[in-house]
Amino acid sequence: MSVRKLTASMLTALALLSGAANLSAQQHAPPADPFEFDPDFRWFEPVDEMALEGLRPKKRANTGWYGTYDRLMLYGSRPELDDPNVSEVLLDRGWGHRYEIGYMLPGKETGWGFTWVKNGVHQIDNVRREALNRYNGDQVGAGDGDDGGEFPTGIPFGEIVRQEEQNNQGFNYRFYDIRNTENVMDLNSYELNKSWRLEPYHYGGILEPLVGVRWLRLKDTNIFEQYDSTFEFPPFQFDPLFEGAAERVTTNQAITENEMIAAQIGFRYFKYRDRFLFSGQFKAFTGGNWQSTRSQTLRDTFIYDFEDNVVEIGAPLEAIVEEKDPPVYSRNDEFMVGYDVRGEIGYQLTKMIAVRSGFQVIHMARGVWRGGDGTLINGGSNDQDVLLVGATFGIELNR
Repeated sequence: MSVRKLTASMLTALALLSGAANLSAQQHAPPADPFEFDPDFRWFEPVDEMALEGLRPKKRANTGWYGTYDRLMLYGSRPELDDPNVSEVLLDRGWGHRYEIGYMLPGKETGWGFTWVKNGVHQIDNVRREALNRYNGDQVGAGDGDDGGEFPTGIPFGEIVRQEEQNNQGFNYRFYDIRNTENVMDLNSYELNKSWRLEPYHYGGILEPLVGVRWLRLKDTNIFEQYDSTFEFPPFQFDPLFEGAAERVTTNQAITENEMIAAQIGFRYFKYRDRFLFSGQFKAFTGGNWQSTRSQTLRDTFIYDFEDNVVEIGAPLEAIVEEKDPPVYSRNDEFMVGYDVRGEIGYQLTKMIAVRSGFQVIHMARGVWRGGDGTLINGGSNDQDVLLVGATFGIELNR
């Protein structure tokens, strides 16, 4: 065999082996790496608007990991209580946060997303009642002015006293804030969704159907406080042998917990226009609500040094009596339904970063318990609705 023929045979064999190796590698190639998230990390690279206009919608839709944060200002509806003075149609302002993290698999056009929404509404009717002793002389010590030490001067100092005996920081008199809640609730919502990205429509809109699970936790607080003293009519009753001056703060409270686990379906629709991204999202959920409420009465009695039917301005507290009645528990199960609607406008700042603003509506249409069971104070139904609606503003990374 000539050298030319031998060389040709060896090159042919190498080519066949190389082709077989490439075919095997293609058949057993690993799936897309879920941790492949723009390895160059050029998040702040400027955006060329001309380049954005030339990209097709599918090319502009990001893949890989993404994350968002939004500040929420959601107004919440009031509870349906037995008290006729509470208006159920009023909405009270609340504040919260929304966090999102997820992943869209390149080439597969499918992914997972996790969302956490936290929002609180705290509307309280407050009445300030001055304490019988204008300040606690044991805590502030004696003054050093022309008053002969009768009144305190400067920053409070002196003995260490219990928190209940302390002077109110920043004020020149002691007082009690007597609270009556009108709308106090805290909501936490956790959801895990599987989504699919469909082909763009004729005008560039993209639809992403989703299915998932949602866990909602709503805590409702209902408090009614009352202030009484021995100098008011009618005074509260002490031991018949008691002679002195005292005041009492009585707290009746009902704390209701709602644990809701639901299945949900929905979609996200978005469309690009130059640097702007218009998006909307709808989710409907339904499931069970496991409810419980805890009612309890607390009494704090403050007893003062009493001489000639007068409590001195700086009189120390002789004793503090704290009482707690045994708590009363009640529970219930309900079927609940609801929906979550969002609309947003985003503006692309850099290659990966955009800011956005919009609105959100969360409506639990039925199956929520607020106000407690009415054991101690006006209670509420265990089959109420809760509405949260308001504005959002946030930032997104690779969304």
